[in-house]
Amino acid sequence: MVMDKEIRAYLGMRHNLVGVKIDSEGEASKDKQPPQRMRFCQMVYEAAKGNSFEAEVEDYSCPNAIITLGYEEPVYVDIQPRINPAKTKVVKIGPLDELKDPDIVLAILNPKQVMEISSLLEGVEARFKGSMAVCGEGVAIPYTENRPNVTFLCGGARTFGDYKDSELVFGAPAETFAKMAEKIQNLSKTCAALCGCRTSDISPHIVKAFEKLGFEKGTDYFFGQVDGQKVRIYLNKDFGGRIKYVTIHIPIKGDVKVKEPMKAKKRGPWTDVSVTFTVGETLDIYTGKGLKEAVLDIVQKLRESK
Repeated sequence: MVMDKEIRAYLGMRHNLVGVKIDSEGEASKDKQPPQRMRFCQMVYEAAKGNSFEAEVEDYSCPNAIITLGYEEPVYVDIQPRINPAKTKVVKIGPLDELKDPDIVLAILNPKQVMEISSLLEGVEARFKGSMAVCGEGVAIPYTENRPNVTFLCGGARTFGDYKDSELVFGAPAETFAKMAEKIQNLSKTCAALCGCRTSDISPHIVKAFEKLGFEKGTDYFFGQVDGQKVRIYLNKDFGGRIKYVTIHIPIKGDVKVKEPMKAKKRGPWTDVSVTFTVGETLDIYTGKGLKEAVLDIVQKLRESK
């Protein structure tokens, strides 16, 4: 599935995206039922590694999942979040590129990847309490409220589900992931950056200096072209709020090898190359002196390396 490949490549995910479909009418395929009773969070982690399941109520070893996923109504105490009313017969769980028409998609991510998703979606709200995490916070909330949610998992998921301490789960309706994939495709075509920041305190003198060199001010960076190559320039502050560093960022289509002090990060079909300089050593941000020369030197070295 293109959506799966686009998102995984952009975020640098090591797991498959997992599709979840809530079925209130069908029966589970016998060849896809879990080999023994399992927790829902276990099935999701196994699906992220390439396995598929179709689970009926008797296939679960965790009673909470039976309530949150809408197989049965709570008897004595209401449990939230949950799919209500309880009409679920089968829950299908599998890699996104294998499961047709999922209701919810789950992604096992690290905090940095969630940050990048939040930039794609222009913000994500998270509701979590450390219990019924993957089934409730990852599936029931997105399913019933039709919105994304982030869960920091629960003791059961981390103890029995094999989730790492550095991992959490992002769950959202399938339409949300489709929009993300579309935005990633557009960004890949234009080599744009993802950032929700806004810079409003840059001195007008600095802005004028960059404009004289042919750069325009974006949201949190300056952008332009040098020798036909698109370039973005970020001004980085120290802890005292002073602009101390300049980072030159150049997106290159395809793979490229770089040497220090250049750094490279793969982003889908693009390679983001960046170099950071200390203000005042070779670059003057108030006059622009040395800036274009530094960019041109980087561009030439990149062309020689391809």
